[in-house]
Amino acid sequence: MRGSRSVLLIVTLLLSVLFVLSCGRIDENSTVAKVADRVITLGIFEQTYWKVDPKYRPEDKGIDGLKEFLNTMINKDVMAIKAGELGYDKDPYVVQAMEAFKKVSLPAAYLKLRVADKIKVTEKDLKDAYELYHTNVQIKQILTDTKAQGEEAYKLLQEGADFESVCQRYSKDPDAGSGGRVGTAVWGMFEPELQDALFSAPVGGVTPPIEMRYGYIIFKVLEKNQPKRKPFEEAKSELEKLLQRLEEIRLTNQVSDQVRVKHNFKWHDDNLGVAFDALPPDRPLTTPPDRNAEVYPLLRFDERDLDKPLVSYDSKTITVRDFSDLFDKASFFTRPRREFRYGDVKRFLMEVVMNELVVVEMRDAKIEEEPVVITAFAKKQEQFMVDKMYQELIDKQTDITPDEVTAYYNDNLERFRRSEERRLGMILAGSKERADEARKKIMAGEPFDTVSAQYSTPDLTREERVGTQFVSKGQNPDFDDAAFAIENVGDLSPAFETTRGWMVVKLLERRPEKIMELEDATDSIRQSLKVVKNEARLKSLLDKWRTEIDIKIYDKVLLKANVQEKPMKSLRSS
Repeated sequence: MRGSRSVLLIVTLLLSVLFVLSCGRIDENSTVAKVADRVITLGIFEQTYWKVDPKYRPEDKGIDGLKEFLNTMINKDVMAIKAGELGYDKDPYVVQAMEAFKKVSLPAAYLKLRVADKIKVTEKDLKDAYELYHTNVQIKQILTDTKAQGEEAYKLLQEGADFESVCQRYSKDPDAGSGGRVGTAVWGMFEPELQDALFSAPVGGVTPPIEMRYGYIIFKVLEKNQPKRKPFEEAKSELEKLLQRLEEIRLTNQVSDQVRVKHNFKWHDDNLGVAFDALPPDRPLTTPPDRNAEVYPLLRFDERDLDKPLVSYDSKTITVRDFSDLFDKASFFTRPRREFRYGDVKRFLMEVVMNELVVVEMRDAKIEEEPVVITAFAKKQEQFMVDKMYQELIDKQTDITPDEVTAYYNDNLERFRRSEERRLGMILAGSKERADEARKKIMAGEPFDTVSAQYSTPDLTREERVGTQFVSKGQNPDFDDAAFAIENVGDLSPAFETTRGWMVVKLLERRPEKIMELEDATDSIRQSLKVVKNEARLKSLLDKWRTEIDIKIYDKVLLKANVQEKPMKSLRSS
């Protein structure tokens, strides 16, 4: 089904050029193709080539491969032109989708433009980061709701007070009564300000109060570990992306801080508890309430508290009454939750205020008049238009019959042979000692899920701890040997080292090798056949549309494309 790659690639190309905010002027002397009045330059070709997933790039790196990739770019433009001719820019779906996209993306675009040209990663930065690569620390924490509480607790620690007793006195964490539970933090997973403080602290040291989503947290570093790492050259690309992301976060936070200072932003910490205390018990995120069954207002307050301020900026104030209204209007998934304490109330209100302030900043900066933003929105609109056209002219026109499904199944039985699959529970600890300790607790009868949650590092997701999807041998080299050496459901592996840390796995469930029944394979067969038919229908339409549009390709310029080895920094300007 090699042909089906082009449908996916066209969609991928539409996404890949969406927010290339650093493009310069078009160089008319380096045009590789013209599609009606559209120009594809050598720089645009190279940037697009390197931005798509490598699996969509042509195998042939010669002129035939270059033309294959260029023709897919041309097809993307052809589809966009045709969608415009057919009036999809006025389609209600496209209009509504663009309005929603602008509302969400304009603030992000503004912040990105403010920091885009300041993000720089040097070779020294990469080497310094490699020294911390995969480092994890064992920590305890004190969680306070306000900065004043955090500073008071920190002062006591600085004066020599015992961490556990201060934790019991000040921390709002559920484990505060026992002096705080031991957790694990992995370098690279946190915002830069927190990460800098946490990983620069010595073993036995404590950090100043750090503002996080939950509130203000003081960390005590109990232990530092660094599992085996990839060689520097292999880790370099991953580190560069990570450092770029961290630097973007750091700079964006600075811009956000500047906006808040400019608009006299101020929390009224003494009143945040009024909002928090009114929050309902947390419901599982998997079972949201029926919106139509909710009785408003959802929060109950004493009349005397309604006009108390929570946050003020410029000449405006958000009161407890306003918070109640905002809570009612918000979706279940964006409302603050009790598990995240005062910090989630602040997060919720911060988003409301910052969305308003960034709109003010954008208006003053005339962001929507920026050429890069105009171009980006035009590309996004094209994506919506092409998506809608594809659905109506191709996808909805394709039908797969039961006889076709049965014939495909009978002709390809070996494709539906499934090797043995296993579902696993995992513990990923920062050191062999902690992994062995966790294993001993399970062997002594403690619940696996409880121990895994207590001992695992944060980069192990809750889904992995509770149980992976079914996996086959060969899918996960890090733990394949250990996982498939376990003989009985319910048994544990010994602790073993991986590139992520020390791991213990439990065999939860086993599926023996078998050939899937037709009923179980029907959905995937229908999807496979639909992709093939959609590809054929798309090719037929593209062949027709390309005869109606003036297309020119300049082979000599195309041959100059630098696509043999991805340059780190020096792509041509587009």
